[in-house]
Amino acid sequence: MKKKVALVIGGNGGIGSSIVERLLSDGFFVCTTFFQNKDQIERIQNEQDNFKAYQCDVNDSDIVKNVIDSIITEFNVIDIVVFSVASNYKNNLILNLNWDEISDHFNLQIKSMFLVIQAMSEQIKLKYKTKFIVILSEVCKGQPPNGFSAYVTSKYAAMGMAKTMALELARYNCRVNMVSPGLVETNLLSEIPKKMIEIAAINNPLKQNTLASDVAKTVSFLASKDADFLNGANIPVNGGNVLF
Repeated sequence: MKKKVALVIGGNGGIGSSIVERLLSDGFFVCTTFFQNKDQIERIQNEQDNFKAYQCDVNDSDIVKNVIDSIITEFNVIDIVVFSVASNYKNNLILNLNWDEISDHFNLQIKSMFLVIQAMSEQIKLKYKTKFIVILSEVCKGQPPNGFSAYVTSKYAAMGMAKTMALELARYNCRVNMVSPGLVETNLLSEIPKKMIEIAAINNPLKQNTLASDVAKTVSFLASKDADFLNGANIPVNGGNVLF
């Protein structure tokens, strides 16, 4: 049987690379995009055969279309698309923000998703069962943390787009689901005080922060046949820290 193809947008990050490795172990041929920080990508390339990486500015429509067209030309279809792009957490109150800081988050979370969907429109209209999985955050439920308004707002917007996609793309036999992890200790937290991260773990009912592998396992389930009837679901992976 022909291997199924997964595309991970942002597979060079802590969560993204864990998702890439899990999907590889599940038997997918995995393609991924990265913009910088190629270390994780090179490590996976050295260890895996069923893997291809594309350097990509996900806010550039021509580059995104070229990447999508290249994958579809080579493999015919893309079975799974995971959106796992993110930028560093920055603790900054809304009164001290400028619009560029907010729009940067929106472009990364929303424009990139829009450009990928547009580039895949021909495949989508063929009603091939494509699964889209959007990585959100537990901040999309309950009281958001102070000082992260740009990040929180962009994740809410991504959730809104994912829900809209779930409804509109269902007629084309697609599935769109979301994963909302708690705090994951990756390089994105480099500007967050270590004490703050330790307190988050202490306050979690399971007394630890979310692992990237926990997120990857959930993505693996959503990518499997067992999740074929799930559409528009948002699965929390946070040890009960925030109840959805």
